[in-house]
Amino acid sequence: MTLLRHKRIPGVVNIFEVSDPQEIKSLANDPVIDRNFDTRTCPINWILLKRSLSVLSFKGRRFPTMEPRQCATRVRAQDELWQMLNEQTEDIKAGPVALEPLAQWVRGFGSDREIGIHTQELLGRLFRNDFTATEESWAAALVLVAAPRSSNLPKLFWWFATGKVRRAKVLLAGMVGDNLSAVNAIGIAVHNLVKSLRHMRLLYADTNSRIALSAETAASQCLRAPVSVYRQSTAEGSVMGNTFAKNSLFVLNIGVASQLSGGQSLVFMEESWSRCPASAWVPAMLEGVWKRSLRYQMPRSSL
Repeated sequence: MTLLRHKRIPGVVNIFEVSDPQEIKSLANDPVIDRNFDTRTCPINWILLKRSLSVLSFKGRRFPTMEPRQCATRVRAQDELWQMLNEQTEDIKAGPVALEPLAQWVRGFGSDREIGIHTQELLGRLFRNDFTATEESWAAALVLVAAPRSSNLPKLFWWFATGKVRRAKVLLAGMVGDNLSAVNAIGIAVHNLVKSLRHMRLLYADTNSRIALSAETAASQCLRAPVSVYRQSTAEGSVMGNTFAKNSLFVLNIGVASQLSGGQSLVFMEESWSRCPASAWVPAMLEGVWKRSLRYQMPRSSL
């Protein structure tokens, strides 16, 4: 498998795709690789950056996951959220009643769309006690996660032209008081949790796994990272023997890399300045779902 691909046509595109866990970790902590996202670059890079920045911004503010290393607001919000979530990890790990809708789905009940709504509601209530996910809020999340990455250009053009992406953000932001950390959780991060729970449903359906796996092991096996994250160089440098120029765009394929040897910490970028604030809460939540799922054993034939 090729772990580094460099797409370069002078004056047109200059993109590095990296899938090696150690190289991603090295780049993530390289001081010249950041999220400043200067769009004064070649056309293809410009298009990709402008699209992501347009989607992952609201009312002139970037989502925290698009803010640069030295942004004081990002640092403060990231630390506050990390502390708030860590205070809840022991309770969620015990498998409280709030996890019952997820546990029931893991046992084999409910549709793919239902698990999205249930997971979005769980995350939303971290920020607002009265948050209630709906068909509309889940549909908005599906738009929001697809818009920065989809290769269906006609659909994307239509979404932007008709204001569908903007309306999705307005709806989600209105449900959480314009808290962009919360919008990111219920609109973007929620999809990684849904992928984790889909895998947990498969584990539960296998009688041997259901009996043999501890909650901690099951949760670890179910962790899923985003497909990729963007970074951009603020100066020239080198990676795996390849030199790069200022404003080169890096696509860090953490979804693939996190499944390789030595890559699991990339699920939450735990060894970097951009560490996900939910790095302890998510595994604890998945442990809680597994424990609660096992309280009501189902025969294999009913799944």
